[in-house]
Amino acid sequence: MRTRKPVTVARSAIGAALMLGAFVLVPAQPAAAQVGAMIQPVSGRVTGVLSNRCGSTDSDHYGIDIAGNGGTAIGAAYAGTVTFAGYTSGGGNSVYLSHASGYVTKYLHMVQAPSVSVGQPVGRGQTLGFVGSTGNSTGPHLHFEVWRNGGLYSAIAGAYTCSGSVTKGAAINIDFAGLPVPVQVEDDHVSDFSGDGAADVLGVDASGVFWYYPHNGAGLSSPVRIGQGWGGFKHVMAADWSGDGAADVLGVDSGGYLRYYANNAQQLSPGVQIGQGWGGFKHVIAADFSADTKADVMAVDANGYLWYYPHSGTGFGTPVQVGQGWATFKHVSGADWNHDGRADIIGVDSGGYLWVYPYTASGFGTPVQIGHGWGAFKEVFAADWSGDGSADVLGVDDSGDLWYYPHNGSGLSTPVQIGNGWGAFTFVL
Repeated sequence: MRTRKPVTVARSAIGAALMLGAFVLVPAQPAAAQVGAMIQPVSGRVTGVLSNRCGSTDSDHYGIDIAGNGGTAIGAAYAGTVTFAGYTSGGGNSVYLSHASGYVTKYLHMVQAPSVSVGQPVGRGQTLGFVGSTGNSTGPHLHFEVWRNGGLYSAIAGAYTCSGSVTKGAAINIDFAGLPVPVQVEDDHVSDFSGDGAADVLGVDASGVFWYYPHNGAGLSSPVRIGQGWGGFKHVMAADWSGDGAADVLGVDSGGYLRYYANNAQQLSPGVQIGQGWGGFKHVIAADFSADTKADVMAVDANGYLWYYPHSGTGFGTPVQVGQGWATFKHVSGADWNHDGRADIIGVDSGGYLWVYPYTASGFGTPVQIGHGWGAFKEVFAADWSGDGSADVLGVDDSGDLWYYPHNGSGLSTPVQIGNGWGAFTFVL
């Protein structure tokens, strides 16, 4: 009997798009711009600027309105600290951030309570919440404000014209005086089969069929079959081995051979053997630990020793032992938790505690406990589901439900169910 494919569950949508005019807004090109200093927090049709809704006057409008689908992730325009996260009558669910050089950014009308809390440090692009229509709003959109030293930063209004479109993550092309341009860090592509910067979900069902479930921004789209005959594999993982910006697949087959399957336009090319003798390993994970944009491999042997196999270009360099005592871990995965360009290890120990082991060029830092009660989960893995550059955690519970736990800067926020029927899958990654 064919295994039933999981049913995906999307986050709730909010009505129709905001209808405040037929114009859209794009950044102009002023001189002395620090491109990349701040980024566009959400993509969408911009319907209004400071005190002007692209044709309609509003004397008390202090922000830029960006229409968007309900449930679309809102990212921080710049690294900062949360000074407000809650509800106001006008702004609805809102977040305020303080930044360097006296800047403050505000994000209004979120669909639900913010994903961050007061006092929490957040990274540039980190998810703060999701587009909604709470408070004084006529449809789903983000109301975005920039202030400096207690006054409205009016320069932002002159940087836009009502003719075009904006894209999430694009630079706000304005001169933010005194605001340092951040160092760019390569995005993590663990489980990112589409190469769009946000993790997808892949799985091998009980009959050995390999499925790809695209991330559609709010949940998972209908699956695409990308392989068969995977039932005998001992380990399967998805990471960017080739360095082209999209996850490939690596697997240890029944003979203990490690094989690389290149991602070819969201299908898998024939496997290439890149190792042998991997059959006795308890855990095998792939992620970019060296920060060279290409996945490496770490593995836990039968004695509980953790070995690092660096990517050498065509295979592996000499393995290095980087840990011990991992034999009793139930789940081990690798992804960039702290957005420093190097993958970290996220694992569930024998007591059901979830730990992050930060990895640096000199080895592991002090582990941090980020959860408990994970012992009954069938699958646990880390990947950047939100697309903000920092790994989140996904897990299949003992009922077969698939859950997404957002990374909130220091731990995990309230989980969101994104699927069910995953209990019979042999691998979920």
